[in-house]
Amino acid sequence: MQRLLEYVGIEPERFQARWVSGSEAAKFAEIVTSLTEDIKALGPNRKLRDDHE
Repeated sequence: MQRLLEYVGIEPERFQARWVSGSEAAKFAEIVTSLTEDIKALGPNRKLRDDHE
C-alpha cells in the first residue's frame, strides 16, 4: 500500500487503517481526532500542492 500511495502522490503518513466497532463511539472519536491532528501537522500534500501551482 505504501508504494501505491507514493506512486499516486500521497504521502503514506496520511493513510491509517483502524478497526473500530460500531459500538465504540468514544474510540472512534479519539482515532478521528488523532488522525486529524496528524494530518494537520503534515500540512498540505506536497504533490497535490505542486500540481495546482
